Amino acid sequence: MKHFVLALVTLALLAACDGPAEKDGKDRDKAAAAANGLPYEGHGPNEKLGEARDRATTAATKARDAQAAELKQQARNIRKEADDRADKLDAQAKVIRNEADTRADAIDARAKTVRQ
Repeated sequence: MKHFVLALVTLALLAACDGPAEKDGKDRDKAAAAANGLPYEGHGPNEKLGEARDRATTAATKARDAQAAELKQQARNIRKEADDRADKLDAQAKVIRNEADTRADAIDARAKTVRQ
């Protein structure tokens, strides 16, 4: 849940400001307008292209982050499964040892009787 909220906040912050490609596009549009002696009106073609690149980069980053989170969850699941199996084996080992102790105690008692 924390990661989801953090992702939403990050996405909101990215949406509120220009990304690096959009800023670069805006600078190119300003330079092209200045070179042609025109005022820059904003939202030129390079800026729009940069905005699209920034969106694509953000989407790719989100996809990689989601994939990494899924892989981490798989690793946690594997570890938990191994811990659960190990706990069951520990319980089985305890039962086996207790049974062995009970049988050995009976044999020890017989050996003590034989010596007397």
